[in-house]
Amino acid sequence: MHRLAAAMLVLLCCCCLFLATQQQQQLQPAAGGNRASPSCIPHERDALLAFKHGVTSDPGGVLSSWRRDDGRHDEQDCCRWRGVRCSNRTGHVHELRLGGGGPLPPDNLAGQISPSLLALDHLEHLDLSWNDLAGPTGRLPEFLGSLKNLKYLNLSGILFYGGLPPQLGNLSRLQYLDLSNFREDTNSTDLSWLTHIPSIQYLNLDGVNLSTVADWPRVMNMLPSLRALHLSRCSLASATQSLPHLNLTNLEEFDASENSFHHPMVTSWFWNITSLRFLDLSYTSMYGQFPDVLGDMTSLQVLDLSNNNYYYDYHDDDKNMRSMITNLNNLCNLEVLNLECTLLYGDVAELFRNLPRCSPNKLQELNLGWNHLTGMLPRWMGQFMSLVVLNLGCNYITGHVPYEIGKLSNLTHLDLYTNKLDGTITEEHFASARSLQHIDLSYNALKIEISSDWQPPSTLEYVNFASCQMGPLFPGWLQWNVSITDLDISSAGIADRLPQWFSDAFSNVEFMNISNNQLNGTLPADMGTMSLQELYLRSNKLTGQIPTLPPNITWLDLSNNLLSGLTGHFAVGSVNLESLFLFSNRLTGHIPESFCKFQRLGVLDLSNNFLEGEPPSCLGVTEYMEYVALSNNSLSGKFPSFLQNLTNVYFLDLSWNKFSGRLPMWIGSLTSLRVIRLSHNKFFGSIPMNITNLSCLQYMDLNNNKISGSLPIYLSNLKFMIDTSMMGCSDGIEIIHPHLNSLSTVEIIHSHLNGLSTVWKGQELNYGSSQRILDTRMMSIDLSSNNITSEIPEEMVALVGLVNLNLSRNHLTGVIPKKIGEMRSLQSLDLSRNMLSGEIPATLSNLTFLSYMELSYNDLTGRIPSGVQLDTLYAEYPSMYIGNIGLCGHPLQNNCSSEHHAPKQGGLGRTEEGYGIPFFYLGLG
Repeated sequence: MHRLAAAMLVLLCCCCLFLATQQQQQLQPAAGGNRASPSCIPHERDALLAFKHGVTSDPGGVLSSWRRDDGRHDEQDCCRWRGVRCSNRTGHVHELRLGGGGPLPPDNLAGQISPSLLALDHLEHLDLSWNDLAGPTGRLPEFLGSLKNLKYLNLSGILFYGGLPPQLGNLSRLQYLDLSNFREDTNSTDLSWLTHIPSIQYLNLDGVNLSTVADWPRVMNMLPSLRALHLSRCSLASATQSLPHLNLTNLEEFDASENSFHHPMVTSWFWNITSLRFLDLSYTSMYGQFPDVLGDMTSLQVLDLSNNNYYYDYHDDDKNMRSMITNLNNLCNLEVLNLECTLLYGDVAELFRNLPRCSPNKLQELNLGWNHLTGMLPRWMGQFMSLVVLNLGCNYITGHVPYEIGKLSNLTHLDLYTNKLDGTITEEHFASARSLQHIDLSYNALKIEISSDWQPPSTLEYVNFASCQMGPLFPGWLQWNVSITDLDISSAGIADRLPQWFSDAFSNVEFMNISNNQLNGTLPADMGTMSLQELYLRSNKLTGQIPTLPPNITWLDLSNNLLSGLTGHFAVGSVNLESLFLFSNRLTGHIPESFCKFQRLGVLDLSNNFLEGEPPSCLGVTEYMEYVALSNNSLSGKFPSFLQNLTNVYFLDLSWNKFSGRLPMWIGSLTSLRVIRLSHNKFFGSIPMNITNLSCLQYMDLNNNKISGSLPIYLSNLKFMIDTSMMGCSDGIEIIHPHLNSLSTVEIIHSHLNGLSTVWKGQELNYGSSQRILDTRMMSIDLSSNNITSEIPEEMVALVGLVNLNLSRNHLTGVIPKKIGEMRSLQSLDLSRNMLSGEIPATLSNLTFLSYMELSYNDLTGRIPSGVQLDTLYAEYPSMYIGNIGLCGHPLQNNCSSEHHAPKQGGLGRTEEGYGIPFFYLGLG
């Protein structure tokens, strides 16, 4: 009994000890959580606080919990601090997880990486990615190579520059290393230090310049544990190196995109890596056919060979012969195939035959856009039941869209834009498309015949039927798609009023384009309730007044309609408006002061209306204004004072108005100006001399005013007219539309801005969009039909980029500059109807691009210079010398060797008839 009692007592003690131990363990937190014991090591806590001291900015309060002892146990225990993970057994710091959220989040850390981290002897995981921790030196710290227990190191997105320290090779236990740099400021000339890290499984050197490392494949081949290798944007020059024995048998991910290999694709060394699941070779400039061995890489899940036909020599048949003839039928694991902008010929049906034909088919994303594919879509394409994304846009595919495409029940994105498809689209095409969210059939010869009562089985968000025939009635079936955010039905043959349900049904639409139709009637009065951010209704027949705008609107184009005015609440709440196009309407009255509420306005085009009075001076409050077009109205008053504050304006057009007074001296402070048009007004006085401060100026038109005085001196300060490659000058409006395909974007850029004409070669030519003036670097000075009385300054010949120079119909005196032949870009020169004297400079015959010259009605004398160029011009424009009684020699009939040097010719005197030269518009392509 004593023994039994003793045994029972021992058992009871053991149970109590076990329960106490269990209770203590339950009170201990998980590593890095709310642990109570053991506490973090004091010297490691000091090291972390020293690291925090090196952080100069912490807007997100990431390190706010890192504090010294203030009497609270939970705050002095560094294992409780945010981003810190400790060993559950020893209390040593094992992990620092302080990675930021990407390139531009507001809460990223800034400062430097402190050497105090070396005190963390047991640190295994260090993530400081996407923070601004490059420090004052900007170099990746060498001391990180002494953290020899590290298994994980992520410094991606930190804007280091200079070489990678080879000391990182001391991290022999490292398994994960990410040194990617999106700004591409780091480099390495020798990667041999990587061979000292045999256990590495993940290596990311994206953006690190490796252009001088010719043996990079050999180094990577010495890392047999490698599973993921990312070398995008590394300036690698070749992938043709020979490897006698391939050790990368575990490699699953390989990204070599955005390098310039410039060699046949089949010669690359990596095609025998059969373990690959992810392969990205986009933007590598490789050419030629795909290797046959590609069809044996049965582990592939993602294959991206896109954008590899940008840099071809299209006269080299060996490089251009590429189509998808490689059989991919056995790639049963393939989920993503991207061949966008890669194939240079091929039949679309044949390509589909070469795709994986396994059952079940796993292919989810197929991108074949921007190729040169021809032929017709196969009816059996409905067999690819797993497809989620299908892009065949920008090809030459013909025929009808097969009904079988509606069987793709998992399809969310369908892009067939910009092909040569025809036929009719009906409800049957979408019968089973219950997942469809994005559809783009634009720029095809398709007719959309869908009943107004039909409700699609899916929730459409993006709809683009631009240039498809949908009219004449407004497509009523769209009213049931209340989830649409992007809608483009421009150029769709719609000749109807906007329906009553317009504002309600499209309440969630953010981008809408219904331009180039024949919409009539008025705009909905309740548009102010819509979510629109961009609205394009240009080139319709809309009438009435413009109602209250949607509060989130940033871009509004109602140009080329019949609108007559603005409601009193037009600008209420629309404080985000950035671009406003109302040109070519019937707007009357004054420019309302409510426009001054658009303080973010960058583009304002009110030209070709019936506006009058002075523009409101408060328009100057918008510091973002870059484009101002008020031409062809009846606006009056002095040069608008609000312009003085617009230091970013690059385009200014006040032509064909009733402005008067002197040009202000402050016009020289608008240094961003590239185009200024003040023609056909009543400005007088001299041209301010500081107008030559406009170094970016490329187009100046002051014709038909009452300008007097002298031509400006220091014309060589107009730097852009001398060097068109000069940096620092605006290229015009940048339009980035993530919801538009590239063709739509280009069309919108060149159609928004009102047309611009100039007197060119004696005729008024319309250049179409004013943006084309900027894009083509058209250099022009037109000061014609004024009262300028000076000589032509010799310095004008420095403007070697000038294409058009028109100084006609003034009172210029003196001689034509002798070195005018140095203006080698001149194509049109008009100095007619002045009082110029002396001889015609012989250097004019050097202007090989000159295709129009007019020197008539001056007092020029002497022999006309000889030359094929001038003879050709005279044959086309025989009146170019008329009215200069002192000229002689070929091609005129009066002989310079006669006693009377230059006899008068009947009808060559100065008359007013010449002022009646007829003008006509000629559109330039």
